[in-house]
Amino acid sequence: MDAEISLELESTLLDQAAAGDSAALENLIKPLRRPLFSYIYRMVSGRQDAEDLLQDVLVRVLQNLPSFRRESGFKTWLFGIATHVCLDHLKYRKRWRVEAQLIGEEQADKDTVTRERLYSIFAKPDFKYDIREHIAFCFSCVSRTLPPEEQAALMLKEVLGFTAREAARMLEVSEPVFRHRLQASRAAMTGNYEGLCQLINKTGLCWQCRGLREVIPEAKRGPDLVQIDVGPGRAITPEALFDARIEIIKEADYAEGRSTALHDFFLENLRNREENRT
Repeated sequence: MDAEISLELESTLLDQAAAGDSAALENLIKPLRRPLFSYIYRMVSGRQDAEDLLQDVLVRVLQNLPSFRRESGFKTWLFGIATHVCLDHLKYRKRWRVEAQLIGEEQADKDTVTRERLYSIFAKPDFKYDIREHIAFCFSCVSRTLPPEEQAALMLKEVLGFTAREAARMLEVSEPVFRHRLQASRAAMTGNYEGLCQLINKTGLCWQCRGLREVIPEAKRGPDLVQIDVGPGRAITPEALFDARIEIIKEADYAEGRSTALHDFFLENLRNREENRT
């Protein structure tokens, strides 16, 4: 990933971009494009939607740049625009059920076509199954059970590392309102993980994680992960496990990793079923 630019260079590029210099605008966006796409992809849980919405974000940036008052950094402003584009999109989509992945597992077991598609993905030369990327995939799926405003609060603060003040500004709410949404999202996610994820004990068995890894050809398996580590001296509680997942998710190359083809396929099936159910 390209390093973020200095504040001094950012100010210069903003002046140039506001005057119509397209190269300056590209230099502003370039180091942020990959994390920006990853954020949108995590929010909407679909590659084609994420690619379309990224273009919408860039159009809005171009349209609104002359009126950008620089009360925040460009990155905060940019991700604020992306947040509202995602929220507008999710306003017309159904929230996913907590058990959505379990339903997907049951259907995959019964559907020959789905299994054949999975094996064709496993056979791709550039495919490798990465459990950490899969944990990030599961996190995004579970987060789609939240109200979109809570999902955005969680992503902005916990995954992307914006401060509460920055994230509240991006969501156009007060800090107390933001903190309430963040607390609600953490509590809901922590509760939802109970019974869904088994990387919390010595068995570590879950079809959507280690069990899936076992059916993938050995040469295509990345490093194993038997148990989520909450860190030395910390009790294994649901809250500690949630924080440990966040640390894994921050490091996982979920949107453009080696397991991406598999996750795109899962997301396509999940989205079609969850958002079109009656």
